[in-house]
Amino acid sequence: MRRDLLAIAALAIGCGHAPRSSWVEEDLAPGRSHADGAAAGAGGAGQGSAHVRAPDKAAAEAALARAISAGAPRAIIIAAGDVTAHGGALGGNSDAVAAAIDRATAPELEAAWATLDPALAPAGATALRRALLAHHAGDDDAARAWLARARGAADLAGPLVAIADALGKSLGAPVDRATIAVLVPRTGRFAGLGKELEVAIRIAASGTGVKLVVLDTGGDEPGAVAAVDKAIAAGAVAILGPVGEREAQAAARRASAAGVPIALLAPGDGADPAAGVFRMTTSPADEAALAAGVAAAEGSPTVGIFAPRDDVGDAMAEAFAAAATARGLQVTADGRYDPTGSDLEPDVKQFLGLVPAQNPRLAAHLRRYGQRGWQSFVPDVPFAILYIPDRYDRAALVAAFLPYLGVEVRTTDVADVDALRRKYKGQIPQVVQLIGSSGWNHPALPIRGGAAVEGALIVDVFATSGGSEYVDEAGDGGAGGDATGDGDAALAVAPAGAADFTAAFHTATGRDPTSAAAQAFDATRLVLQARAQAATDTAHGPRAAFALALAHARLDDGACGPSAIGADGEIARRAVVLQVDRGELVPAPY
Repeated sequence: MRRDLLAIAALAIGCGHAPRSSWVEEDLAPGRSHADGAAAGAGGAGQGSAHVRAPDKAAAEAALARAISAGAPRAIIIAAGDVTAHGGALGGNSDAVAAAIDRATAPELEAAWATLDPALAPAGATALRRALLAHHAGDDDAARAWLARARGAADLAGPLVAIADALGKSLGAPVDRATIAVLVPRTGRFAGLGKELEVAIRIAASGTGVKLVVLDTGGDEPGAVAAVDKAIAAGAVAILGPVGEREAQAAARRASAAGVPIALLAPGDGADPAAGVFRMTTSPADEAALAAGVAAAEGSPTVGIFAPRDDVGDAMAEAFAAAATARGLQVTADGRYDPTGSDLEPDVKQFLGLVPAQNPRLAAHLRRYGQRGWQSFVPDVPFAILYIPDRYDRAALVAAFLPYLGVEVRTTDVADVDALRRKYKGQIPQVVQLIGSSGWNHPALPIRGGAAVEGALIVDVFATSGGSEYVDEAGDGGAGGDATGDGDAALAVAPAGAADFTAAFHTATGRDPTSAAAQAFDATRLVLQARAQAATDTAHGPRAAFALALAHARLDDGACGPSAIGADGEIARRAVVLQVDRGELVPAPY
């Protein structure tokens, strides 16, 4: 937009005014700063003295030539105004005048504007450039005032109008500090998720005095961009949402370009606090890093990873491996399986090294015992912890293959060594602790997985059964502590905030909330906290103040436990750890 303005800012010409009284031209000493007003026709404008126009067109054109030669932006603009005031045309000087407008500082543009006739060039381009600078600086109130002057200038025509229209669209209505725009899919295939998150958001905002403007994204990128434009038009101080990763990327680009802070609810990675873009939900990769922290707390030196062969599975496996390695754990196995396949046994056997052609010891055992040898063979398991990030139904199926293929999973806190020795004919196998992702947090998991998932740990950021009887490992109920999200601290279950939110959500919907709803609830509270803090900031514009406040927001009593916005603009929180105990999901004994 800046280069477009530069190219067209001074194309219009007008007819003139009668010259004012006497005119005195200042010398243009070589090297003299244009900030000092040393230019033909400057007449001290902007420095407390009134501009005295050149006596005739010839004098004005000569002054413009000298100003262009000196390279003084303010003087060039003023002299150009004198030329058009005498009925002259800028002609071949149009590009130089446009360049001067582009180079001029805000004070220089204001000083020049005071000497211009709004009916003539280059008044419209000057005011429009001043509006653009104000918008760039985050002062949209000033930008609106200058844009109104630009639109009122008679020379604003053609391409200049298109630039003004684009700026007006970006500015939207005057910012209302009480208005938060919420972007969710109310229609389309993700409408169910959008409805759930909207309920959670409204619960969080109830009684706060904030005005929520809920806008439908339709669950796609064009809808998300259109919703951002509507949020700007509504004067929203900030945006919460949208929820889809592609929609979030598109919305973030549009909001950032318009200078509107946006708190994304999409479970992805990537934020930019300087651009006003924040991530308010835990991504799969962040969750995997939390799981690595739980694995480290188990005290075993070796871990394995078995993940679905898809984008999310790869991202979680890579994040878990990186975080585990950083904590001093050794990743001794890292495999994938087909998440769409009807038969997972080949992938499980490959992961465990149970392909006879590749395992001489297994091949010999099967030659001796036949097919029954599969049940009596003790595989070489190189890990004490196995991380499986997947949905509960597929994870249960994967887990069921482990004991079937001779892998001893940990079902009790203390293993019965004698029983293991008898079971495995004198051998003591590696006992494996299973750790699952948030996808395991489903009441049907124990039914699907049976004994294979008994004792498994589940790492999530929310659990619906939160109550005051559950405390974190520090014994303080989880209301305080470090919300770094690095897994050093884990909650047995979210503190009282979870119970309160669950009760309110159940009252509104008749069912318990999901982790996504709980995270949206906490995100809303962080946004409202930032809004309240920004209201006391008089040093910045409303949106800039909001972005600064959100960059340092933290929540000690959220539904998902303590959380805070990290230096990277992404949410940081601690893990919630559950365990399968006698067929039920209960708080883990941390």
